Amino acid sequence: MDKQQRLDILKQLVNIKTVAANEAELTSYLSQLLNQYGIKNKIIPQFDNRSNLVAEIGHNHGHKLAFAGHADTVHEGDISAWETDPFTATVKGNDLYGRGVTDMKAGLAAMTIAMIELHEEQVNLSGSLKLLVTISEELTKGGANYLSKLGYVNDLDAVILGEPTGFGVEQDNQHYLVNAHKGALIYTVESFGKAAHSSTPDRGINAIDQLIEYRNAERQLFVKFQTRDDELGTTIYTPDVFHGGQQVNSIPDYAYQQVMVRTIPQLPNQQIIDYLQSLVDAFNTNDTNKKLKLTVNFSGNPVKTNPKAAIIKISQNVLQAFTNDCCPIKALSMGTDASQFTQQNPNLDALVFGPGNNTAHQTNEYIDIASYLEFIDIYKNIAIEYLQ
Repeated sequence: MDKQQRLDILKQLVNIKTVAANEAELTSYLSQLLNQYGIKNKIIPQFDNRSNLVAEIGHNHGHKLAFAGHADTVHEGDISAWETDPFTATVKGNDLYGRGVTDMKAGLAAMTIAMIELHEEQVNLSGSLKLLVTISEELTKGGANYLSKLGYVNDLDAVILGEPTGFGVEQDNQHYLVNAHKGALIYTVESFGKAAHSSTPDRGINAIDQLIEYRNAERQLFVKFQTRDDELGTTIYTPDVFHGGQQVNSIPDYAYQQVMVRTIPQLPNQQIIDYLQSLVDAFNTNDTNKKLKLTVNFSGNPVKTNPKAAIIKISQNVLQAFTNDCCPIKALSMGTDASQFTQQNPNLDALVFGPGNNTAHQTNEYIDIASYLEFIDIYKNIAIEYLQ
């Protein structure tokens, strides 16, 4: 493909609004594109208008590598703060603007084009290259979980997730490689009380009061978690949502909180869940008037790949050959679809590495066009080296 064709594909992806929905339109576009070049692919519906996609080239023998990316984006936020329409890809100077262009439609486009060009150039791959396109990465990792359960990652040796790994907009095209990131645990604790008129509060049970009492005990529980991972640091606890009450003259009979925990291998997700359930059970047992309920909304394990793994060393060497810069390896607190892939396939080497910068999730999100185009060739060279 020439430069304009490569750019037009990215523009098409940005122009498809996939704010936690509508991924089916995007996967349909990619499927048609892959069909145009004779590449086997399969759309895998999951919910109404929300579909994943899997494609593959190469041979059944040898190493198996996957390029993986998500089709959804976060909300555009305050649209009046955007200088361009967030859902119309707009070129300004050397940059392309639009919601999701950095996180992570540039990575997704670059990986798709790399696969197409390898196929078109009839590169002899000693092994196979898959493309995994998922839904709902931003909220639930649901697409990655679904594809994993269907067995699409069972035979993989390595996966590259094309999330943005640029240092920042101030440092041009300098990038790092992410070999590890924390897991994520999201849960809800509901408090069920008894409604009463505010003039007779003794006749009711205040759901907010009992949830606050529980929340204070929960905080003390997490204070005790001091275990540390050399790369990932400590467990991070953030109770971010608290709701209760309907009107000012009624004792609230219902309240709830939602919490996100960033987890490390030394304190696994399930162990935290067990601690929380024991705490809830203790509250319910010690006072029959109290009624709390714990619901786990999402659980994704931490990800750690040996920095000396072949996919990391090859990627580091290829990037350095293109940029002449040192390519550091680092761990992050953020989560990715790798949590679902490695949970299904514990032997899988996962690397997060893609075009983009620190404007992800911000207004006026953009990508440096030269960096995007360069990553297509970087991905191609990594696949050739890994599958030689």
